[in-house]
Amino acid sequence: MEKHNELKAALGFFGVLKETFELIFSNKKIFSQITLALIVPLSLILQANILVTQLLSSKIFGNNDSLHPTFDIFEYSNLNLSELNSFKGVAFWALIKFSYFFFTLIFSFLCTSTVAFIVSCIYTGKDINVKKAFSIIPKVWKQVLFTLLISLFIVFFYDVVFGSLLVLTLGFLFNGPAIIAAVVALILFFAGSLYITITWHLAIVVSVLEENVYGIKAITKSRFLLKGKIGLAMGMLVISGVCSAVIDAIFQKFALRELLIQNVGIRVGIGVFCFLLESLLILFDLVVQAVVYYVCKSYHADSFAGDASHQQKVIYIEEQNLV
Repeated sequence: MEKHNELKAALGFFGVLKETFELIFSNKKIFSQITLALIVPLSLILQANILVTQLLSSKIFGNNDSLHPTFDIFEYSNLNLSELNSFKGVAFWALIKFSYFFFTLIFSFLCTSTVAFIVSCIYTGKDINVKKAFSIIPKVWKQVLFTLLISLFIVFFYDVVFGSLLVLTLGFLFNGPAIIAAVVALILFFAGSLYITITWHLAIVVSVLEENVYGIKAITKSRFLLKGKIGLAMGMLVISGVCSAVIDAIFQKFALRELLIQNVGIRVGIGVFCFLLESLLILFDLVVQAVVYYVCKSYHADSFAGDASHQQKVIYIEEQNLV
């Protein structure tokens, strides 16, 4: 086990990619079942949000050019608030967005919890199946939800407070040196945002797999685990974000618009292709998060077998004859 841990600690960027692919392909059955049960619905919600946003933009926000929607990669970049048709329409749009956020939150929690637990069972040599993976959800939902809400509050506070200060600062800069300083500040802002995101992702995994570690404790533990592996975690997040942006761009440019491709069948095929790619990317991203967690544990000489929370949960499940 110690040698196994040492090998995990030595994994770099490409090592994590290889490890992730090997985990998925060597456990195709259970990951396929989880993908169909949880990840496909999540991917459908994400793709449907883009489609509904396109439709509502033409009805509510004065975008009547159905062939050439004004929305691009940034969903609200071209909103014209002066052309709002009605308060009722805006309220309906807000309801749609709230529903999207709610269901995305729920399915993200379900996907993260089950995939993290599956990877944990694989690494600790425990038998795992879909029924057993699902049975972990009632045991961890409170701590995971609490950690998620704390993380979202931190993200909101960081983006609103520091983002607003940055925008206000940029508004008063007109000379060369000040602009250069502003660019540096902008880079630091996005780097901070990236760090908060990877800390949040790892904190969710910690909340699933470790006993009584959630909320601020989970965030603190994730920050500790990231020491020495921050570059690796950031690199994986950037790759995932770029791939997601490319998929969304293809979906919006080629599947939703008639400007480039007029054949409906081809556009539907592209939409389905993007949907499948999105599902696979989500699965890959979730497994990567769990692998990075164990790489960080190995780096800090924290034995896989020493995860008391994991062992207790497995024993509890077995005692309840859920395996």
